[in-house]
Amino acid sequence: MAADSPAHLISQLTRQQPQEILGTPESEWVDFKSIGPKGPYDLSTEKGKFELAKDVAAFANAGGGLIVCGLKAKQRPTELYEVAEKLTPFAKSLVNSTSYKDVIKEYVRPLLKVNYLWFDHPADDPDASGHYLVIEVAALPESDRWALVTRGLTEDGRFVKGSWTVPIRNGDTTANLSPDEAYRLLNDGLRVRREPGANAPAPAPPADRAKTRAALRARLDMDDVPVLFFQSTPDHPKGLLAGMYATGGLRDLLRNQDTLRDAHAFNFASVYHRPEAHEGGLLLMNPPRQGLSVESDGAVTAALAATADMLGWAMDRYQGGADSRISVFVLTEITLEYFRLVDEHVLPLVDGSWTHRIVASDFARPPARTLAAGDDPTFPLRGAPQTATSNAWNHSWHALGDPERDAYEALRHLYALFGLDVTDNPFTDGDRVSTTLLMTKQP
Repeated sequence: MAADSPAHLISQLTRQQPQEILGTPESEWVDFKSIGPKGPYDLSTEKGKFELAKDVAAFANAGGGLIVCGLKAKQRPTELYEVAEKLTPFAKSLVNSTSYKDVIKEYVRPLLKVNYLWFDHPADDPDASGHYLVIEVAALPESDRWALVTRGLTEDGRFVKGSWTVPIRNGDTTANLSPDEAYRLLNDGLRVRREPGANAPAPAPPADRAKTRAALRARLDMDDVPVLFFQSTPDHPKGLLAGMYATGGLRDLLRNQDTLRDAHAFNFASVYHRPEAHEGGLLLMNPPRQGLSVESDGAVTAALAATADMLGWAMDRYQGGADSRISVFVLTEITLEYFRLVDEHVLPLVDGSWTHRIVASDFARPPARTLAAGDDPTFPLRGAPQTATSNAWNHSWHALGDPERDAYEALRHLYALFGLDVTDNPFTDGDRVSTTLLMTKQP
């Protein structure tokens, strides 16, 4: 079964089902790389360095995408594009991620957001073993286009000093911006800079739906308390989401959620409230603790009170806890539950890439919210609690489609608000939140 979106492909690799990706055509969002003796890219040659920089820049100039290393693609007679036809997992030792980062840093402008994701081949396969590498490239914002490679390449595979290339992903291939188009873009940019109002601040990115957060906060009567928001939006909305109210649709899903613990734990299920239709979407309200909104195009926003009712649950039992201290356990479980709900059940409904966002509002307002290393609320508490350093903490990342990894990204951004590293969280394992570790904890 071919993967039809970045989230779907990542999900199949996460579940160690790479064979389900076979048949996926290369496209504007995915490119497959087979493995040579030096790995997917031979960085000992100038050509290999150029190929890596070119491929990454091309996806950044499009809508972002995935370079999937460890699958061989071939064009079949009946296909328009090359499709993944063979699994070629390989040893991690063939890739030095630091060298990959250095090449991109040196040869691509501007600095791009690139993630390197490793996935295991099934251990019970007698015919193959190893790993897959996914190089995930985020799209450049329209205001920052275009990414360029600061080198050109001759026919004999040597760099040309002083040259540059603007690669563009075109279907399943990569083309270069023509000199005429580059000239037009340059002059258009100069013309805009000369026009009145050209120095006005750029509008907020479309994915940052601040109005939705404000409306949900008001409906929950949380205007006077610090609030943590999770938000997930499709980068290219397709309009009204089909089946929102159908049998087995999102409304039924919210009524009967598959949660780690029961509805009285830290999740978005409720035994007292039902999801209600609202402006073509859904609202699931559970004041004063939390609320969740699904917009008509599938975008999701969740609001959590940073008080003893929710994120500060049980912390008033301990000296210095009061209403301001956040429970590490509660924070971690509700974060993972949000991404289990959204990554597994909402992202697959809208093709294309998604953006996840975390916003901490009024966390530094007295009494400031605090967070500490260790396993709250186990006594004794580890370490002195650290105080939030901003009232408007707003960060986003390209959705990975893996709940444990997206939960880790959310916590990584939030921990920085308190001057802490996410590794201080006892429920993390590598680059993910561990469901196993979390479930050993009894609230």
